This record gives sequence, structure tokens and C-alpha cells, in this order.
Amino acid sequence: MAIITISRGTMSGGMGLAECLAAKLGYPSLSREILVKAAERLGVSEDTLRVKVERGASLWERLTSDRRIYLIALQSALADACVDGNLIYHGHAGHLLLADLPNVLRVRVIAPLSMRIREAVKRNGFDYDAAKEYISLMDQERIRWTKFVYGLDWSDARNYDLVVNLESLNFPEACALIAATVALPPYATTEDVKKKLRDFALACRVKAALAADERSRPIPFDVTADGDKVAIFAETESAGVLVRKPGPTPEETELIAKSVEGVGEVTVNMGWTPAYAD
Repeated sequence: MAIITISRGTMSGGMGLAECLAAKLGYPSLSREILVKAAERLGVSEDTLRVKVERGASLWERLTSDRRIYLIALQSALADACVDGNLIYHGHAGHLLLADLPNVLRVRVIAPLSMRIREAVKRNGFDYDAAKEYISLMDQERIRWTKFVYGLDWSDARNYDLVVNLESLNFPEACALIAATVALPPYATTEDVKKKLRDFALACRVKAALAADERSRPIPFDVTADGDKVAIFAETESAGVLVRKPGPTPEETELIAKSVEGVGEVTVNMGWTPAYAD
């Protein structure tokens, strides 16, 4: 068993490959469903979440924490789906949202532009020029977005474990290649890996609860979990040595964390640095 993330350019065949893999391996395959679950957790519409997650970096979003909150909710919903250890995810930035997990096979799918244009014409009813322009704009948007949020080049092959070129492989052949890869020992879902998946999912749920609470929303918390034991870390900035940035007290933070199902013991580590510090 393994978790497979599929990253692809617009109209590059990622959905078809995911469906082929799901049939071959018997794994659940998810994409839009994760957006729906994340939107439910935040109490917003799926369309609102999609815009927040996918649109390019603007000055407004550089000045707000909205996108961080939505990404936390998306990561939490995806982490919950990974607990069983076998999943195919061909949605948004899966290889980055699950970067800390050990049994994730990060697949990048590429296809020739001519194939992608034909698919865009077939699926969206574009003419040739409109399809070509659409694909170019969407690819550039993904590159800008990933660079802004993660500081990485979305198209860089070093961010993936396997690059599959659908110019030279059809879906069954690509599926066979990926299936053989996930059978290798590095991607085995051992009992130790299953525990890491559960711990990761719990930590993400706590982080999502902190992001959803108005008191703790502005603070970029880091959360780890070990069984039912949760550790929360935050460094806030102050306006001066004795004045702390508004936010929840450690006691309030602990109560928010303990409202999450599965949380037992909570340790809160909160500090602050002067606003004028380097």
C-alpha cells in the first residue's frame, strides 16, 4: 500500500491516469472531494475555497492570512483521507501538502502540447488557439502559485519521485510502471508508517481548529502529535519587549486543541520576539 500523488499540467491526462491506477490497485481516488471536505470544515462554499487556493498571488493575499487558513483546511482534509495508507490523489499540490509523510510516491505527469490541446478542444469546446492559450495561462498560474506559497518551481522534476511521459506511454503502461514502483520497500505502509499517518492527521486537525478560531487565526502555529499527545508551538511578534501581539493565551490554545477528537495531553509552547528584532 502507498499514497500516490499525481501532479500534472492542465489537460495532461492526470485524471485518466488516476482512474486507471484506481482500477488496477483498488485504491480510492480523490481530487475535488478533498476541496469539498475542506470547505465544509471552514463553512465556506467549494467555489470560494477553490478561488482562494488556486488563484495567483496578489498584493491583497500577501497582506492577509486567508490563503494559509484555507491551505491548512485542505491539508487536514487530505491527511484524514490518508490514514489508511492507500490513496491516489490527483488534486491540488498533493505532493507538497503531504511532504512530511514517508510512504508518498510523488508522480509528475507530462504530455505533449498537441495531446493537451486536443483534450482541451474535446472537453471544453475550445478552438485550437483558445485551447493553446488556456493551457499556457493555467500552467503559468500554477508555477506562480507554487512559487509564492512554497518557494518551489512546480515544474522542477526534483520535486517528484517519478516523472511519467504520456507521449511514450499509454495509460495501461504508465499504470504498470507506477504500480511496480509503489511495490518497492520505500513505499510500504508498515505499522510504523500507519502511526505516522495517524499522528500527522491529528496534528493537521488541531492546526485546522486553531486556524478556524478567531483568537488564534492570525498566529502561524506549528503542531506535532504522538498518539494522543499534542505539542503546539508558536512564536508571536510583539510591539515591544513587554507587549505581546494579541492572540490566545496558552490556556485558551490548549482548550481549542482539546476540542479536537482524539486529543489527550496538550503542551503549548508560546514565545515572542520584539518587533524590532532582526
